[in-house]
Amino acid sequence: GDPLHLGTDPGLASLYDAALLGVMWSTMTGWLHGTALVGAERTPATAFTPVAIRWLSAVAGFLTTYAPQVDAGRYPGDDATVDVQIAAIDHLIHAAAARGIDNALPELLKAAMEKVAAAGHGQDSYASLIEVLRNPADSGA
Repeated sequence: GDPLHLGTDPGLASLYDAALLGVMWSTMTGWLHGTALVGAERTPATAFTPVAIRWLSAVAGFLTTYAPQVDAGRYPGDDATVDVQIAAIDHLIHAAAARGIDNALPELLKAAMEKVAAAGHGQDSYASLIEVLRNPADSGA
């Protein structure tokens, strides 16, 4: 293992564990959805996976960009706004539906994007989704 000291609060390690499991399951399910999508065109998972891993390196960069935005509660839409992300996910949903792939995950993500856009964050960065995650009652969830 790779032990990491998170502080003196005994519950914090367990909380991190739960949070990281959420990151893991979300990432793996997204990869499986992508694998099913390209697999519908006979692309093997072993061919898609190196491309997905390369993409995840770019995605990791978004996390380091978005973390200070989340902490500050300000989400400049410099990279791609929530409204742009909604248009992009519509493309994914259409491509998957055309190939008979289950769209539960992208539909869930789109619903969260639409909630945050309706709450006034359409021109903000994707990091603004933290607002509907933190305050679901305020966003009509």
